[in-house]
Amino acid sequence: MKKKILVWETLGIVSGGQKMTLAVMDMLAEEYDFHCLIPTEGALAEELKKRNISYTLLGDQTMPTGVKGKSVIFRYALLTMKAVFAGLKAVRKEKADIIYAPGPAALPWSGIVGLLKHKPVVWHLHHVFLDGATKKLLNLCSGFKAVKKIIAVSACVGDQMEKPKGKAKVEVIYNPVDFERFSSGNAKKIIDELKLNKEEEKIITHIGLLQPTKRQPFVLEMLANLVAEGHCIRGLFVGRARDEDAAYANNLKKQAAELGLAEKVHFLGQRSDVPDILAASDLVIVPSIEGLSLAAMEAEAASVPVIACDKAGVCELIEMSGGGCTFDSDSAKDAAEKALLVIENKAQYIENGVQFARNCSYDSYKNHALELFENVVEK
Repeated sequence: MKKKILVWETLGIVSGGQKMTLAVMDMLAEEYDFHCLIPTEGALAEELKKRNISYTLLGDQTMPTGVKGKSVIFRYALLTMKAVFAGLKAVRKEKADIIYAPGPAALPWSGIVGLLKHKPVVWHLHHVFLDGATKKLLNLCSGFKAVKKIIAVSACVGDQMEKPKGKAKVEVIYNPVDFERFSSGNAKKIIDELKLNKEEEKIITHIGLLQPTKRQPFVLEMLANLVAEGHCIRGLFVGRARDEDAAYANNLKKQAAELGLAEKVHFLGQRSDVPDILAASDLVIVPSIEGLSLAAMEAEAASVPVIACDKAGVCELIEMSGGGCTFDSDSAKDAAEKALLVIENKAQYIENGVQFARNCSYDSYKNHALELFENVVEK
């Protein structure tokens, strides 16, 4: 009889982290059954339905941005009580054998539930936690006996676990990339759709949710720098805005117009044809502080060089892969200069990136993940 894994996701969308969660479940489907805890119906629920994976809706589990002081403590305490109760109920009802927590908010909650129900817990860390209080809480909970393993998507993410008990549980496993899918995009489809002039224009692409942490305004500033210097460019922004970021998304379009980029950028929204978009691109930019950046790995698989900010996991990825270069995270001018440098010398960057992406195969990751979960069950 298969063991059952309770997967605890705190977002109902399908972005980088959720793609990885789905990939892990796909890889382990022959050996394990799954039940998911998710906040609401949405894109993630649709993907679970396609896979015949059952789920329970927990309601919104996110913290409001910009809230300080006692109100945020009270809000988090209420969320914690609700979440832990739901987790305990799900473990009992679904007869779960393991709890797998890739959602940031669910990390401490899963540790508490695992402790109370005597179930092994696996954390999957994707993020750089900029909030000091969050880091302290996670370091505290990482010492729980129930937390058996902590998968980190990069060394810099794993290094956030500073307490000896938690640090000893960390294992760095770079995310895999679907090389076959992302190396076989149809550029012509996008060129025709957007009427791109590939002979004259350089296509610079940003992939990610439209939200402040992804730093799209920085990308617009970089594009404006290139245009001011007389370069012929087109900017593609791939990704949707969540409801709470609708005003931010609208302001991006206003900023583009104010910078004279209205005819030079396209906000494409959520797309299912990212391999085609990458095939039409000359460069991908990652200006945000990331734990790793799946978008950068997908770009490398698609033979597209990457420029990234000189911070955290995305910087680590560029250093590991050699698939691009980094820029000063505070300088749009430096980013523009690095964009030109990489585009003009892209052959070597492409070769390095493709080789790195090939090595990050699904088969290799699957074997690693299987061994990890089997060891957790046996402990």
